[in-house]
Amino acid sequence: MKSFRYLLAVTITGLAFSQPGFGQHHDEHEGMQGMSMVHVTITHEVEDPEHWLAAWRGEDSRHELFEDNGAMHVHTLQSADNPNLTGLVVAVADMDKFMAMLESEEGQAAAIADGVKLDTMVLLVETK
Repeated sequence: MKSFRYLLAVTITGLAFSQPGFGQHHDEHEGMQGMSMVHVTITHEVEDPEHWLAAWRGEDSRHELFEDNGAMHVHTLQSADNPNLTGLVVAVADMDKFMAMLESEEGQAAAIADGVKLDTMVLLVETK
């Protein structure tokens, strides 16, 4: 849990103090509604990959939680060599809202319910 919070703090700091031109790069990535998008990759290990993948399928999937919190598109990933290593590629329109959800009790509870090993989570944010 500490490493997850540390990683989020480092990511937020990196966004706040990014190099000049950072925002210009992201203007090139516009979503369907003309919004600027930042692409985020999240990797983590899970207890049961089928359980984790099931949380991203069908009605009431995790897609809804992410879309309600600034993510426009989410793609699930799974390692061919290690099925317990999973991840997401997320197109984020509202980074503040998205990060707040990840740090929230709701976001943490969702990850735990899906079997995510929080101490293995790595978040990478698109840069120029």
